[in-house]
Amino acid sequence: MERKKDQIYGQLKRSILENLLSPGSRLPREVELAKNLGVGHVTLRSALARLEAEGLVERIRSKGTFVAEHSRRKTYLMILPDGAENLETPSRYIAAGVDEYAEEKAVTIERCPASLFTSFLPREREEIRKTLRISGVIVETGHTRISPHLAAAVRELNLPAVIPHGLGSDAEASGFLVLRTDERAAFSEAYRYLAKMGHRRVAGLFLRLSEEDPGMLRGFTRRDLLDFLRYNGFEAARSLTAEVPNNSEVIRETVRRWLLGPHPPTAILCHSDRVAMRVYTLIREMNIRIPGQVSVMGYSNYPGSQLLLPPLTTIDTLLKNCARLALEKLESPEEWFRPGTTPAEVFTPYRLIERKSVVPPVA
Repeated sequence: MERKKDQIYGQLKRSILENLLSPGSRLPREVELAKNLGVGHVTLRSALARLEAEGLVERIRSKGTFVAEHSRRKTYLMILPDGAENLETPSRYIAAGVDEYAEEKAVTIERCPASLFTSFLPREREEIRKTLRISGVIVETGHTRISPHLAAAVRELNLPAVIPHGLGSDAEASGFLVLRTDERAAFSEAYRYLAKMGHRRVAGLFLRLSEEDPGMLRGFTRRDLLDFLRYNGFEAARSLTAEVPNNSEVIRETVRRWLLGPHPPTAILCHSDRVAMRVYTLIREMNIRIPGQVSVMGYSNYPGSQLLLPPLTTIDTLLKNCARLALEKLESPEEWFRPGTTPAEVFTPYRLIERKSVVPPVA
């Protein structure tokens, strides 16, 4: 059940955003306002503190509480990892989606590199919040584990914060709202699609990334994955599942061992489209045909995957949708933001994109 202080916060916020309380107008004295709203002084002060943190009201000593002049146009801070413009990082596409939706919703986005944000003193970050009237934070981590130092610095702002393309460990580590792909469900769909196409001997090529959940294969433990493969009619040989470092030579040797062995896989499911692109290069060097001799499938819908020959079948993680949902969540923090508590995770949509790199295996 919604707590009284959350109800009052939501009621006052709606009145401000719907212009029932005009920008620049002074609110009644706290004693009078609390009486009008039928709540206690402590409850009202809690609601006003949240509104002030979001830049919707200003409390001026000896003068009272005023509706902020710029309350009609919100400003959000987007913290980006170093190297966010790199084509290989999801941050580039998340940021583009945020900018697109921000323009549509007429909100302002202030960008700041994570290394710069954490270099500020707490009083400097608070001054930035007040000066720019920041009302929420998007913490884009590049799909790597959020640093404790960054999480603590953002928490000090006491503002709604969202990680738009996070990991399973991020919610507990940060206390922020985490939007993420259910990777286990997405990879289950990929395997089932390959089964539907007739593949039973499928090699799974996974990256070992220390920044992500250790020991996990896109949401599966190794034992869970083998059980899943058996249950769904695949050949569940341990040798067909490889967890390798992000090293081109190791990937090359792993794929060569599979394809030159006595019982080569009929399909290879790759950790990501980037890995699939490396697999394409190797298979081409081996004079093996895709998909005539082996099908290849990726994950993420990385730009350029549709330009491969043949175009790559993949799971699209819909990063622009993640960005849009992050802003939508910041637009309605009263539904989930409770200072001192961790919001529930939100799984974001994904979709299978069928292209031409997967066909039924040759009998």
